[in-house]
Amino acid sequence: MSEYLVKYGLAKTSERERPTDLLETLYISERFQAGDDLKTVRENYDHGVWNGVPSSEVDRRLAALDVFMIELARNRARMWGIN
Repeated sequence: MSEYLVKYGLAKTSERERPTDLLETLYISERFQAGDDLKTVRENYDHGVWNGVPSSEVDRRLAALDVFMIELARNRARMWGIN
């Protein structure tokens, strides 16, 4: 998940919009939280999973992703001994 934490940070702070990266990170993080094997999830990810998902739902899930990534970053910082 550390790779996606970095990818998320880059997507959020980039001057370029990176919706593809954000959606992939959203999908992967949701699968991680569900306990799925990330290697398999990454290998089988297809952006088509977002077809038909209303934008309001994507917005809601992106907000939840932000909360999750902040907590993940805090946990990783503690784990790595970063203050």
